[in-house]
Amino acid sequence: MPLTSRFPGNVYLLFATAVSSATYFAPGVAFAQDAPAPDAATQSAPAPPTAPTPAPDPIPADATAEEAAEELKEEDPSRPPPKGKGAVWGVITDSDTKDTLIEAQVFVLGKDKRVLTDVDGRYRIELPPGDYDFRVVYELHQTRRLKRVRVVAGKTRRIDVPMESDKEAHEELSPIEADIERASAAAQIQIRRNAATASDGVGAQDIAKTPDRNAADASRRVVGVTLVEGRYLFVRGLGERYSNALLNGAPLPSPEPDRQAVPLDIFPTAVLSDVTVSKTFVPDMPGDFAGGSVNIHTRDLPPKFQFQANVGLGFNTETTFQRRLSHQGGSTDWLGIDDGGRKLPSVIPNENVQAFVPGASGRNPRLTEYGRAMNSPMTTTNPISLPNGTISAYVGNSIRFGKKNEQAFGYQFAAGYSRRFVRRNDEILRNFNPDPQNPGQLILQNDYRANTGLDLVAWNGLSTLTYAPSLDHRFTLTGLYSRGSEKEGREITGPNAERNGAVVYDTRLRFVSRDLAFGQLRGEHRFPSTMGTQIAWTGTASRAKLDEPNTRETVYSDDPTLGRSWLQGTLSGSHFYAKQSETTYGGSVDVTQPVTRELKATKNFKFGGLITRRHREFNARRFRYTDTGQNPGAILLPPDQLFTNPNIGDAQDGTSALELTEYTRKNDAYNADHNVYAGYLMGDFWFGERLRAIVGARVESSTQTIDSFDPHVGVSTAVQAKLAKTDLLPSANLIFKVTEASNLRLSASRTVARPQLRELAPFSFTDYFGAREIEGNPNLDRTRINNYDVRFEWFPGEADVLAATAFAKSFDKPIEPIIISQGRGVLSYQNARGATNLGIELEARKQLGFISKALQDFSVLSNLTLVHSRVELDSGPGQVQTSNVRPLAQQSPFIVNFAIDYNHESSRTRIRVLYNIFGERIAQVGQLGLPDIYEQPRSQLDASITQGIGKYVDLKLAADNLLDAPYRFLQADNIVQRYKLGTSVWLSATVNIQ
Repeated sequence: MPLTSRFPGNVYLLFATAVSSATYFAPGVAFAQDAPAPDAATQSAPAPPTAPTPAPDPIPADATAEEAAEELKEEDPSRPPPKGKGAVWGVITDSDTKDTLIEAQVFVLGKDKRVLTDVDGRYRIELPPGDYDFRVVYELHQTRRLKRVRVVAGKTRRIDVPMESDKEAHEELSPIEADIERASAAAQIQIRRNAATASDGVGAQDIAKTPDRNAADASRRVVGVTLVEGRYLFVRGLGERYSNALLNGAPLPSPEPDRQAVPLDIFPTAVLSDVTVSKTFVPDMPGDFAGGSVNIHTRDLPPKFQFQANVGLGFNTETTFQRRLSHQGGSTDWLGIDDGGRKLPSVIPNENVQAFVPGASGRNPRLTEYGRAMNSPMTTTNPISLPNGTISAYVGNSIRFGKKNEQAFGYQFAAGYSRRFVRRNDEILRNFNPDPQNPGQLILQNDYRANTGLDLVAWNGLSTLTYAPSLDHRFTLTGLYSRGSEKEGREITGPNAERNGAVVYDTRLRFVSRDLAFGQLRGEHRFPSTMGTQIAWTGTASRAKLDEPNTRETVYSDDPTLGRSWLQGTLSGSHFYAKQSETTYGGSVDVTQPVTRELKATKNFKFGGLITRRHREFNARRFRYTDTGQNPGAILLPPDQLFTNPNIGDAQDGTSALELTEYTRKNDAYNADHNVYAGYLMGDFWFGERLRAIVGARVESSTQTIDSFDPHVGVSTAVQAKLAKTDLLPSANLIFKVTEASNLRLSASRTVARPQLRELAPFSFTDYFGAREIEGNPNLDRTRINNYDVRFEWFPGEADVLAATAFAKSFDKPIEPIIISQGRGVLSYQNARGATNLGIELEARKQLGFISKALQDFSVLSNLTLVHSRVELDSGPGQVQTSNVRPLAQQSPFIVNFAIDYNHESSRTRIRVLYNIFGERIAQVGQLGLPDIYEQPRSQLDASITQGIGKYVDLKLAADNLLDAPYRFLQADNIVQRYKLGTSVWLSATVNIQ
């Protein structure tokens, strides 16, 4: 008995659409039969010698067989395809009875495309040129798969498909694979083509062609994106405060104490399905961005068992087999974990460590004990840098079970580890002052040279468990753990103006570890009885931690009388300890309700809400050794002889050279909370077949509080800050389907950018001796941004796109860095009056086969972003920044990405060459007549070649930073910082079994 006879009217069709559309969420299964296209039908049918007939509208995915026949209008299915496309048609029959099968489903894998056969069992699909996999599904029959069906422009192929009956099948719809496949370039184009927002992305298959090792590397391939410090994304040239980061749609916390941005290098490419950057806002997204919202999607469950392992070795021209600076560490540094050797000694009390104890008579009797307990090596070491290395593994599978095979369970596990070494030798660090005798000219103050060595460790694990109790419901549990560390040795040498030009020698030993534990439970449900209501909910919990144990710094100076001697100061002989932990809990629910049963129109209302509660605890303590004056000869000793226990004690013992004191500040600890409550309502409507409108609004109520306190007392509040705002964020997106292959998008919205918790906190720090202090401002307000976008996008081929975008943004109270006149100047933050951004983006991704058949394996990817920005600062008391009207800080005026791909399928050879450059951007604001400091453009050229070996192995040779252009920062025409990182070459092997 046909399944349709058991359901009245169109209920069956609604159900079939719900369980078999490309947005269906149950995991895929291995199908009964995978077959190449039948031999008898693999030849292109000759086009009839008649004028081309205009192609009819596509058959709706949920049309009945009668409606499908009406759409075909009895036309010859072998008619020529429309211009620029090819066509595949055929008849689907029962292999035993030879009867034609009505309403059989034909899917194009990797595309959101499905058709039904008509009353004569006929189907017809029109597609851009390319190779496709088809899947044919019919109730009570074994599923068929047609592999690598070639579609040629201007040609029509006939492929008839006989279907074998499934003797053991129950009388129900066969389960099908229908999760959206996101990894390929073609899938990314289709996702982008159908998205509600103007978005750009890069999928796992594209990432595999590059030297990219993590989400940060992969994201810089996206239009209008630049990567800063190898970890943070700037979108459309805007700074990190104007971007947010999501994991599978849920907000991600940051393990960084001084920035809100999430370091994307903690996500290895092995766990990625794709990275998508949304440039425009719709109400079902968090509204705290203006440049872009970066959504990291983890891999979908495979339809069958899959195993992948990768191992790689890397060589750097500046570092590998060279000696780099480092320091004596612990036995678990290679895991990014301190073994406890750097932690604050247990004998150090919670009270402030001083020579005189408040409220007690006489000196602190335990001062010598404390000083010697904290004493640790203050000199660098010089190990040989071994090659960089990486290793990762992934395994996943999904199975079906139950009486009717209606349930599914899937799993995937991934883990990776990498270790890299970096050597930055002969780095230039300079400071300038205005020349009082020659206005507009600068005088060199400090002229330092720095040598830095870094040992970078990163490892991670990802697990996903999915259970689908039926075809319409799915639950997914995702767990992610990521850890990274930096072990640093650094030496800075050069004349210092504050020491009358004497040469200083600054040494820093630093170890910082960051880790993120993230858990997410998601549920997705569809209810066919209510016209396909969809409910998606998410619950998340995460904990991000940063640990900086025992950062040590010491400074020596060349004295004209004594020679080289230890220089007493705030940073010299210092020991710094800092810990931060941030716990976040959140949840969201989204309900999509169709409001029509029309086959050719989609009208959905969507509403929902989000709650995020974030709590941060930060605590720092500062210690340093001071000169007792009792042993003047000792300060002439080098660090490894000066910082020894016999030289450390009490100033009154008569022999000690150094005495421990604490200079922790009263605001060096703070608790912070950031809670967001949001709700939204939006409509997604098609008007006819050409116009789509997504309109609605989101309300976000945000409360940020900072309570700083003396770490020794713990309760007395030194500084408080509270920022509570409720914002209405409207959004309107119009998408006009100009042709079947092109869209015109118009967007207008309002979003916000909130101060980072670190920017509200009064905690201050200095990066190196002679550098400027950085301090937060508890009086900051949030920024409101009005966004306007116009984009035209054309998709001439399966993986091709040509797009042009114009955008404008106006900022109310943008947060900008300022300089306050204190000592050498303190960097802080201020709400400016306003700012504007105007820009265009141009993008092209095109296969080159249209030029010549010899170029059919080549494709070009290129994009250009041009931006003009202006910000106007208020002139407040004590502010000494030079420019009150200037471009936005960290805003690049242009960004260029260009790539050439070669992909030869038969030989399994893939080659990619990539080029990137960005325009100069303000890195530091100037003060007291000093110009702003600009980071200069630098060209980066990367290349990779991948060669398949046998059935399961890929070998990859990748090189990044081939030009090794220097990083340069200029103040006027004067270099204030310059360094090079060398060229890295990676050789890796990947085994992929599926």
